[in-house]
This record gives sequence, C-alpha cells and structure tokens, in this order.
Amino acid sequence: MTTHPSDDPASGHRIPFVGDRVVIRYRLGDATPADWRGGSGAALSDVTGVLLDDGDPLVIDRDGPQPIPRTAVTSIRVLSRMTVRNSQIRSLEAAAAAAWPGTESAMLDGWLLRAGGGFTRRANSAVPLEFGAGTDAATMSALRGWYAERNLPTVVAIPERLLPAGQVVGQPLGDEMQLLAGDLDVIHTEPTTPAEQVGLDDSPSPAWLHAYRGPDVDLSVATAVVGASEGPVVFASSGDGPDAIGRGTVTGGTDGTRWLGLTVSSATPGQADAVLAALVAWGADHDAQRAHVLVHAADRIAGTWYRTTGFGLHHTSRYLAL
Repeated sequence: MTTHPSDDPASGHRIPFVGDRVVIRYRLGDATPADWRGGSGAALSDVTGVLLDDGDPLVIDRDGPQPIPRTAVTSIRVLSRMTVRNSQIRSLEAAAAAAWPGTESAMLDGWLLRAGGGFTRRANSAVPLEFGAGTDAATMSALRGWYAERNLPTVVAIPERLLPAGQVVGQPLGDEMQLLAGDLDVIHTEPTTPAEQVGLDDSPSPAWLHAYRGPDVDLSVATAVVGASEGPVVFASSGDGPDAIGRGTVTGGTDGTRWLGLTVSSATPGQADAVLAALVAWGADHDAQRAHVLVHAADRIAGTWYRTTGFGLHHTSRYLAL
C-alpha cells in the first residue's frame, strides 16, 4: 500500500494510483526515457502506459518498465483503465443514480434531481443523465427552486465529458470523485474472515448505520436513504461493532448492463475483503455483470485497495454547489 500523499509538492500535481493508465509529460534528460519521436530538438516528451510504481522515480510500463524521476515530471493525466465512450459514462451514471435515488426524485430538462433529507451527497444532488441536458439560466433556476422547496442546497454532480466545460458554474465541493468499475468475475479478495461470519440483511441495523455515519446519525432518515434503490439492496456486517460494513445493490444501465453498486467501510483489511467477497457473491446471485464504486480521488487507502481487487478507473466526476 502506498505511503505517498496524493499531492506531490515537488511537481504540483496529484500522483495517480499504481495500476492506473496515465500519460506522463516530462523534461528530457540523461535520467529520463528518450523521446519516442526521435527528434533532436525536443525539450519535453510524454509516455502513456500503466503506472507500476508511485515512488521516486515513477515507473510506467510502456513496452517494459520506464523510470521517470519526479523532478522531471511536468504533468500527469490519469486515463480510464480502458477506452470509455461518452455513452458508456452516461449508462453507468444512470445505474449509479438508480442505486442512490434518495427518497424523492424528479426529471427536469435532462437532469435527475434527488433529495433525501440532506443525508449523503449522492442522494441529495442532481446529475445530467440525458443527452443535451439543459444548462441555460432557466433550467438552473428551476433546479435551485426544486431544492429550495425542500430546504436543501442546490448541489449538482458533473461527470466528465457529459457537459461542455464551464457550462455549469458553481463552487467545487471536496475532492474530485472517481467512479471505479470492474467485471464481477475478475474482482478478487483473499479474506481472512470466513464468509459465514459476514451477515447479510435486507435492511440496515442501528449498529450498521452508526458504523456508517457515526453516533449522531438520524436513524429514521438514514434508514430511508440507504434503503432506497431501484433494484434489490443488501447490507453486510462483519465483526463486533460491526468492524466492517458494506452495501450492495443491483441496478441497470441504459445499455442493459447489470451493475452491482458497492459501498464498503472498514478499519480492518481482512474483514473488508470478506465483506467485499460476500457482496460480490450476492451480486452474482442477482445477475450482476459488473461492479462500480465511488471513491475520493485523494483517498489513497480506498483507491489502492479497490484497484488491487480488480477495479479500474472508469471516469471522474465533481460535485458543485450552485
């Protein structure tokens, strides 16, 4: 597991995760790979491949390991693990929204509006699911009005490439989010906790909710929000407390793909492995084909762990407050 921070002060950019497909631009020199174009006057070059080591030097796999000192790096761009079309982003966003619909929702000019008493950002934000979703002043005013009627701030989720840059202006809320995805049959863990010790329930217990959001959580609101889904939903618990929890729900994308939406939280890696394994097995029993999970780009622990189990970056998203 990496010990480096997500932001590299030497280069001023965020270091991606081992296993990410990236483009690294760097200053040419004796300690860096030769320019692939073979030119003699170039000062900068770039390399595209999979990151093998996030230390110093960074090591990227392009027809073999290529070390690049961090001090030579001028920019890093993280790419989707595999080529992803805009239609695939839209399809997965539809499945992810169906997994967290809030307790009330509505469609407005191509946007899905969700409200859930303010509990969780996903269940209380609008997302542009339809092609050509409105970004004009009248649509933004209607969005704000809908949330104002519910005494909620107007928060929108903007998945990359679904709207032209700058079409929606707002205050960024927190870090960039990464939607990771993986085929269900390649997601793997090595749990040290026996599978039979992971409990699966149709509804969250008070202990589950306290583990998820702390001792002051409003049990009534939280139960309604996490229990809402347009597909079957299950809650996993492992250990005393419980020490590890998870939520799984199976919903469909617009292209017909059956997605298992996951949330796993644990301070104990072995129990997290067991919870993930139990949820993946449950998803397979409910005809899921692929799985997705939303993580903060700056969360090195969760981001690294999910990648080691078989997930890769599908696309990114940002929350904005209008």
